[in-house]
Amino acid sequence: MALADLAALGSFVSGVAVVVTLFFLLAQLRQSNKNQQSQMQQARTARVSETILRCTEPFLSEAMVRGFGCDADMEPAQIQAFVRQLAALVYNYEDSFLQHRAGTLEQSAWITDEAALREFFSYHAFRVAWRFNRDFMSGAFRDYADGIMRHTKGEKKLDLPSVWRSLLAEEGALT
Repeated sequence: MALADLAALGSFVSGVAVVVTLFFLLAQLRQSNKNQQSQMQQARTARVSETILRCTEPFLSEAMVRGFGCDADMEPAQIQAFVRQLAALVYNYEDSFLQHRAGTLEQSAWITDEAALREFFSYHAFRVAWRFNRDFMSGAFRDYADGIMRHTKGEKKLDLPSVWRSLLAEEGALT
């Protein structure tokens, strides 16, 4: 075997090695992307769960019930608790919005958040809380949420006991 043949063989082996390396690099990048999306989803779930669980604390729970019931006689501390709790909720949606735009939050997760945000904007109290908090949000999210508010009619008070009784009746739990 001549020296030129060995050089050609070495060049061929080197080219195959580069292709194999690129294949493994591509596989690693895909796995890394999946891991990043998984971490974003876990963080989203943790944020939302914490926000929901906070509402079970007695003082905040009462403030939330009275706030969503559009109780104009709420104490200042209850108004503060209600508005700040909804600020935390809105920050969660802003983060999801920004993560979705960056491509790190899956479309299906964003669709769920967007539907919830549209539902919240149908409540008078949420719309009021948004007006308290909107100037603290990023411009793109603020514009997006303002658009939802413009196209969603504020028409609801949340009366949890009535909703609870209605759903119990639908399930046949009330006789």
